[in-house]
Amino acid sequence: YNDTNELHSTISNMGGNMQPQGHVQLTIDMIAGGLDPQAAIDFPRFCIADGTKDGLIQFEGGVDEEEIVKLEVMGHKLQHGVLSSLTDTRCTFGRAQIIKRDRTNGVLWAGSDGRA
Repeated sequence: YNDTNELHSTISNMGGNMQPQGHVQLTIDMIAGGLDPQAAIDFPRFCIADGTKDGLIQFEGGVDEEEIVKLEVMGHKLQHGVLSSLTDTRCTFGRAQIIKRDRTNGVLWAGSDGRA
């Protein structure tokens, strides 16, 4: 936490180029989106496949199609619905684990990725 320097959470996300992208997405989902650890992990992700600014952006099933269309109009290279069912191997989007500490009572709250 920025105001007290207390630990907010530990976040891991394996997956090559997806690793730093996943860390950012999970952090934003929890802090700006107000999601708990498991909900942040379950939330659909995107991945810039080669990790570069001009790389192909892959979207997991469940990402709002209207948002994808906006990105296409802006000229981004996109791939929709990459391996989106729970029975598919979705390793493109990493495998995350989070442990969050509740600042009011110290309780630890965890989540683990079903993509694994």
